[in-house]
Amino acid sequence: MYQYLDRSVSDLPASEALLVWAMRQWVGAMRGGRCPCAALGPTLASRQLAAMLPDFNIAMMLLDREGHAQLQFRTVACGRVSDDEALLLSLHAAAARGEEILVGRIAEALVKPDAQRALRFAAGRIALFMAA
Repeated sequence: MYQYLDRSVSDLPASEALLVWAMRQWVGAMRGGRCPCAALGPTLASRQLAAMLPDFNIAMMLLDREGHAQLQFRTVACGRVSDDEALLLSLHAAAARGEEILVGRIAEALVKPDAQRALRFAAGRIALFMAA
């Protein structure tokens, strides 16, 4: 998590910057009463990541509805990564490296027990799409 904390989004690798953008867009769309899939779809499709959208939406929905606490996301235009965004980047990085134990620990910290398996699965699928 600390490798991402308060870093400049522009210094992140493109895939991680895209995840930060997607998290912020999703939250902004939900708060604004808009469909998050419609907000994210065109950009993800332009990057050949449209197939990732259902898993990303599920992960964000689990965090929103089954989370231990409300996560804090910055606005899309903000140049720095927040604490909660750094934790989610760590979740996705661990999933990309196949570190299932770490993914499980982060999921435990984020969501209620009944949602942990689904979050781990969604994070793994997101990692597969991002790697392709």
